Amino acid sequence: MIKVNNLSKSFNDKLVLNNISSNFEKGKVYGLLGRNGAGKTTFLRILANSISNYKGSITFNGGSITENQIVTEKIIYIANDTIPSTFDSESIKSIYKWARMLLPNWDESYKEKLVKAFNINTKSKYKSLSQGNKNIVNLILGLAANTEVIFFDEPSTGLDANNRYKFYKILLDHMEERESYCIISTHIIDEAEKVFEEVKILENGKFILEEELSTIQEKALVISGREDVLDEVLKNKNILASNQLGGVKILSIYDELSDTEGMKLKENNVDIRSISLQDLFVLLTEKEER
Repeated sequence: MIKVNNLSKSFNDKLVLNNISSNFEKGKVYGLLGRNGAGKTTFLRILANSISNYKGSITFNGGSITENQIVTEKIIYIANDTIPSTFDSESIKSIYKWARMLLPNWDESYKEKLVKAFNINTKSKYKSLSQGNKNIVNLILGLAANTEVIFFDEPSTGLDANNRYKFYKILLDHMEERESYCIISTHIIDEAEKVFEEVKILENGKFILEEELSTIQEKALVISGREDVLDEVLKNKNILASNQLGGVKILSIYDELSDTEGMKLKENNVDIRSISLQDLFVLLTEKEER
């Protein structure tokens, strides 16, 4: 298990992460969501041991990640800048050759399979690729590294719809076969939602939501009907937004409905629909901002 204990991080007196504690379990895909500047990249880089100057502690299976080569070799962080600019003039084949030498668990046959799946010409120079294909080269590197822990920071940047679908399908297969730890930070929530098992939302330096996706789908609801009925049944619920359309009241909530409450609403022809994760994210972060 990855354990985050009382983690805080500041840059130039600006508090980015504020006393965060959280756990991550093996074999699960976590969605790390947040607005621009919320601290997602900082959080992932700390977990990947790329940033070591912070308050608090990060442990992996009981051992500290700081100055721990054994643990560090089990973690890879993939972002748009994973491959440094010094490799711009190298061919993709050469880049993967370096990766094979540097990464102790490199899976060459898996890399070849991914290169074929994404139709990447490994003879091409890295600098000649489109942004989307550069990102695919990064994603292949991350998957073929065959580490126990993998962090993806905006993995779909520059990818067309077909390749975004392909990547998430490959990732699901990868997780089923290898049961890694996986955290994905993304702004394209609707497409990534299908691979998430748990979601953590960062806002103002803290997690404002940490829930299993199945729980989120049960609790995030848009409920519309007669105002008197909704006011009576939902008066003590966590209401995120309230609107009026003629004689119909529309409430967005994030809360549990008891069987009795659900029955009462149905008896009064109240419409109950799920809120998408992306819409819930907007409602929660806007509420936190107010």
